[in-house]
Amino acid sequence: MNLDNIKTNIRRFFSNPNTLTFVLVIFLIIVIYFVYSTMVKNAVKPVNVPYCTETLKTLTEITDQQIGSVQITGNFVSANGSGLIQQVRQVKNKYVSPKYIIPENSFFYQEAVSDSSIAETTPVSGIPNNYAVFELGGMDFHKTYGCSIMSGNYIDLYFKGEDKENENKLIFERFITSIQVLRVIDSKGLDVFTESTEEEPKPSAIWFAVPTEYYELLQYAVSMDNVEIVVVPRNSQYTENPEPTRIDNTAVESYILQYASSKR
Repeated sequence: MNLDNIKTNIRRFFSNPNTLTFVLVIFLIIVIYFVYSTMVKNAVKPVNVPYCTETLKTLTEITDQQIGSVQITGNFVSANGSGLIQQVRQVKNKYVSPKYIIPENSFFYQEAVSDSSIAETTPVSGIPNNYAVFELGGMDFHKTYGCSIMSGNYIDLYFKGEDKENENKLIFERFITSIQVLRVIDSKGLDVFTESTEEEPKPSAIWFAVPTEYYELLQYAVSMDNVEIVVVPRNSQYTENPEPTRIDNTAVESYILQYASSKR
């Protein structure tokens, strides 16, 4: 068989419609097999993904201690879309975005994580040196006077307790004056006025900044039995013309310090 006959047979073979269809079908089967095989390998291939080891409230910085890692299959990653964060470096030292809370053992998503520059716009960033932010819990609608205490307002703090050394007589004295409210938050850590999605505000705590030594006093005060720190709002002039934050009752201060010394 000469070369011309071979060429003629090849042309006849490929010019036959049935033969061409058969070749195309075989080619498509091979392509589909390799595509499917690749998809299966990617679906079952384990991927390391960071997750949250504890519940993080809004604007909380995400540190190493709050980041875990777990292996999941690739198809789970695909099912969660492009928003699932897959690398620790994408969340480390970042912040929880405003209006978000990241539950314990959940994955990190791009919309719930913000760059560290978010801290520059938070109420906490503008506090003076040697001040500390105190979170006073136990708040509700009534204790915030119908949720009328708002960020920027100036308030007074009253000390309410029992004098165990004096027949358990009631103590109710103004303690610290002229304190600026930074935030009023709900149980999820969201600002009840700007971030919460609840129809009715449900305050849970108030943030305010006080000098460091006052912060320590307040920490001891809230740890005492049968003691309550009562928030008392003032009028608009009190807020418009604030005076320096100061202790108004040294007797209460001494009472707390005496308790503090007994615990050291």
